[in-house]
Amino acid sequence: MQIEGRATAKNHIYVILMIFVVFFICLSPNLYSQNTSTNKNSFTLKKNSQGEVGIDVSGVGLASVDQGYPVVIEIYENDSVIKKIASGYTSSKATESGVEGRVEIKVSETATIVVSDSWSWAEGVLGLARKLEVKGEDKRAFMSGIILTTKNKVARAEVDYFVPGMIYGSTDNITVSAIGGRDTFESGGGRIWIREDRMPAPLLAVRFKDNSSIAVLDPAPDGRTTKEDSHDIESVTLVDERFRFGAVGAEYIDDKLACGFWFPGTEGEITYKGNTYPDGQMKKWRRRYHPLKDGLTQKYRVMFRFGAEQSLSDLYKDSWRWAWERLEPPVKKNNIDLARTCLIKMLAEEVIVYKDRAGIPNYVSCSPMDPVYVRDNHAVFGFTGKNLESAYFLLRGSYESKFPQRDKLRELGRQIIDSFCVLKMNPPAGEGFHIFSGEPVLAIRHLRHGPKGAYLRSLGDGMKTATRAYLLERQHGREHKEWLDWLVSFGDWLLTKQNFDGSFPRKFAAGSGEVMDPSPTTSYNVVPFLVLLSEASGAEKYLKGAIKAAEYAWAEGQKNGIFIGGTIDNPNVIDKEAGTLSLEGYLILYEKTRDDKWLERAKIAGNFAESWIYLWDVPMPEDEDNSKLHWKKGVSTIGLQLISTGHSLVDEYMAFDADEYAKLWSYTKDPHYYEVALILLHNTKNMMAVPGRNYDLNGPGWQQEHWSLAPLRGFGLHRGWLPWVTCSHLNGIYGIMDFDSELYKMLIRGIKPF
Repeated sequence: MQIEGRATAKNHIYVILMIFVVFFICLSPNLYSQNTSTNKNSFTLKKNSQGEVGIDVSGVGLASVDQGYPVVIEIYENDSVIKKIASGYTSSKATESGVEGRVEIKVSETATIVVSDSWSWAEGVLGLARKLEVKGEDKRAFMSGIILTTKNKVARAEVDYFVPGMIYGSTDNITVSAIGGRDTFESGGGRIWIREDRMPAPLLAVRFKDNSSIAVLDPAPDGRTTKEDSHDIESVTLVDERFRFGAVGAEYIDDKLACGFWFPGTEGEITYKGNTYPDGQMKKWRRRYHPLKDGLTQKYRVMFRFGAEQSLSDLYKDSWRWAWERLEPPVKKNNIDLARTCLIKMLAEEVIVYKDRAGIPNYVSCSPMDPVYVRDNHAVFGFTGKNLESAYFLLRGSYESKFPQRDKLRELGRQIIDSFCVLKMNPPAGEGFHIFSGEPVLAIRHLRHGPKGAYLRSLGDGMKTATRAYLLERQHGREHKEWLDWLVSFGDWLLTKQNFDGSFPRKFAAGSGEVMDPSPTTSYNVVPFLVLLSEASGAEKYLKGAIKAAEYAWAEGQKNGIFIGGTIDNPNVIDKEAGTLSLEGYLILYEKTRDDKWLERAKIAGNFAESWIYLWDVPMPEDEDNSKLHWKKGVSTIGLQLISTGHSLVDEYMAFDADEYAKLWSYTKDPHYYEVALILLHNTKNMMAVPGRNYDLNGPGWQQEHWSLAPLRGFGLHRGWLPWVTCSHLNGIYGIMDFDSELYKMLIRGIKPF
């Protein structure tokens, strides 16, 4: 080192001393070490082989990580020429909360990238705030990232993954070509990088065999994108400085697991085209970059949480609640009483009465913007058709003085149930009928999933609500013996199909009742029906059958946090409806028996199901035509939920479960469940038409069935309404009203009692 100018002997001694201090700091990275209060784990700086400074987290078991090269840059020239640059810091200093690191990376003769990182460490959470600025110009493009790599080798089979709404545990019960499916590991490099807009929370967590875990989260997602990106269904490479979404993911490097974040959000090795499984699953990279443009700045934050969970269900509960606390999803209050009025009125208007039959079409175009008006005149119960459920809510509405046509509502509800009582259910002749011909029909009429049949899910959905309708009428002094006889005939047949272990088959042949799909994974679907039928008939055998079915479902996978088989059109995969239906079953058993084990199981099902809810607002592309969007600009997406693993469509199905989370709060006094109930009661109404806010829908009470927040962002596969949409909203509303009227008043006003 050359020192310019004069210096006294004292000054020389001072300079030599300062040189020694700097030299000592460089050789002693532990000087930057920060320990948690337990002194069992620590975050330190660590030199790499190039003499640059990296980072290290120790004392957290197999989750311990190091990264000598915390700055990773990918330089894109074309799809065949992609260069990666990894660097440590050339300068660093301690701060009150952690350390700061800086490095200048020369990417060409004409362009340099300056990176300034600020690291913090507190209570097992490692935080990174990064600023990156381009100096100079280059015709190529880039993205940047941070990944932390485990110190030990680990196989996929030894690790539980959790990505909300996408991956739970192993590759089992995910379609093989889905994100996180077996193809990723058996015929690929094990890389899972997922765009944030595809994720309810930009979160990925992994749990190792010693129960240690790492979770990575973007605590401040932006999500802005362009129309070009949104409409890219073939995964072409795009470069645009307007991209503000990142990607969270994991990959294997030299048999070690690495977790981290990339910005902007390149996705691969698997991505989705934008339609549903399995046609929409592509083994391709959807690459996104920023231009190497002078003055272009990237800013983002990433958090890594180091924990210890005893089970998969603990992993998704702890990491999900951590994400919830960081993202703080706001409640967008809607007028719930007004929504209820609009929903009942709209539902009544869709009832078709023909001769001695009444029913609600299985599908109706919900917007005059739909180029082809469609009405499916099959009246189906359960799953998406929800005719018996609709009848129940019409009856329920008839007992409210606020509805001026109460007698008409009750008559329509009665007519629908009377029409279905003609349908033979011992064994089931179908899942509904054609409104004009009266011929029995099934919910799914194509052969995509094998020969057509009646599904346990549809049967359980419809018959439980028909039993509720019977009990409602009986409560008000109206006896319908023919309804009860019909329900009992089905219940008696159903019990003949229960296996010795308590399970039920998934699908039956219409008319004969022959088992078509013996898979027992959906046995939870008939638990509420059997409990209610026991109450309606007074026969204990139905309650015993419900308990056996619930015990089977718990023992065969749900105790490990795995819930599968809810939807009938995507068989035996992990989906949110498996969680919500199990939650409903466990809660009704708790209410019937007051056995605490059912409440504990309900909590686990509820913790799983809520992890499908979007906790952040994904904005529509600024350059998109709002008149063409199905989900409109400026409308918060918080509260939407992914539907199933294997694709990225979203809906508002869990409006159905607002009452169940309200009950969980009431029974446990865990304030988090109250927060979930608020989101599901209010935010799920954000894209519902009400007076003065019609959007481009048919009228008040209407809502489209589904949309996408990943490409194609803001669009659904169709512009249709199905009866389940309205029934989900009404179930959550009336469920809270009938459970606790005072609690309902607090929730609709957004009041928190804690």
